[in-house]
Amino acid sequence: MNEIQKSKSDSKLPLPSTPLPKGSIIGLVGGGQLGMFFTQAAQRLGYRVCCFCNRDDEPAARFADEVVCGSFDDDSAIEKISSLCDVVTYEFESIPPATLEAISSRCQLKPALNVVQTAQNRSFEKNFLREHGIPTSDFQIVDSFETFKSGMALLASDCVLKTSTEGYDGKGQWLVSADASEESLAEIYQETEGRHCTLEKLIDLDFELSMIVAGDQHDNFVTIGPVTNQHVNHILDLSWVEEGVDPVVVDRVNELARLVAEKFGLVGTFCVEFFVSKTGEVLVNEIAPRPHNSGHLTIDSYSLSQFDLQALAVSGHAIEVPVQQKPAVMLNLLGDLWNAGRPNFEAAIAEVSQSTGSEVRLHLYGKAEPRRGRKMGHVTILNPDLKVAIDASQQFRAAVTPSGSGANNLS
Repeated sequence: MNEIQKSKSDSKLPLPSTPLPKGSIIGLVGGGQLGMFFTQAAQRLGYRVCCFCNRDDEPAARFADEVVCGSFDDDSAIEKISSLCDVVTYEFESIPPATLEAISSRCQLKPALNVVQTAQNRSFEKNFLREHGIPTSDFQIVDSFETFKSGMALLASDCVLKTSTEGYDGKGQWLVSADASEESLAEIYQETEGRHCTLEKLIDLDFELSMIVAGDQHDNFVTIGPVTNQHVNHILDLSWVEEGVDPVVVDRVNELARLVAEKFGLVGTFCVEFFVSKTGEVLVNEIAPRPHNSGHLTIDSYSLSQFDLQALAVSGHAIEVPVQQKPAVMLNLLGDLWNAGRPNFEAAIAEVSQSTGSEVRLHLYGKAEPRRGRKMGHVTILNPDLKVAIDASQQFRAAVTPSGSGANNLS
């Protein structure tokens, strides 16, 4: 479901009333694949992109018009991108807060500073959701072993302990049994190395969804989804937009995703991730304050991708409603697939295309070093019949998986 709605917000920074002129420079903090796709989208609109990243061989840097290399706390690099650019966006959230504050004090940062500051710290994010009456899992803030123990007593349930920062793809998470002994709790807490954490009640999970949301300075909001997501070893594996989701759930995730965007005064693109419990309860799990892996299927299956919407919004244009042109499935390609050398993607594409009648679009990110669990690329499989596309994704996986490795198999 896609929808466009209007809402007034008083939390936006002053913005120009007209789009940036063609040829203006948009700054990008981060050099990964999300930034690569954004760079290409912005260039299609007629803009130049200056990428601020650690190395000039990163995916986004290979396509950017200008590259500022340096650490993210390098004052001279921060000054350079701020002075070169008319507006700055970002492609990941683990950026030093002082860096973002320095950039936003010198030029426009979109999405705004409050969005990334909240989303990059899970404790801030959970408190934001609670303060605005947005349903999320019950939680307690943990900043000591005593608050860990008291939090377990208050929640009286199996829980997940998550570091407030730097946690992704299952890292920085510990499952905690409701009847864990004090000794067991002490062992778990020791593994956190004293980091600030949130303790969250374990959800009796049915499935996970995500919504891509874009907002512009003209008070328009667009949603794409809901996207159904399947994970393997805590890493996103498959994503698709399925029409068969309960309409009550669809309406609820649209409502909540829009509400989160409204409360932030979103100008840009982000992703709201949801848990749906076995009782049908819809809960916001977390917010990714930038385009998201689960939205990659929009590149090939929608009239406008999540990156097109990001480029339109941050450059001051009014966003438009994206239209799904064909059902699609996105399959992540992890570094595990390179265990026996580069997979023969071309043969797999030919096999799947011929046997299923599907279109197969391969996107490799150009990363030099394949590592276990590292996202090296993705493939989008398009077919008028979504079930055929899902089956074709499994056929493609089998065709590129090294024999006996079981790499990236569904569990």
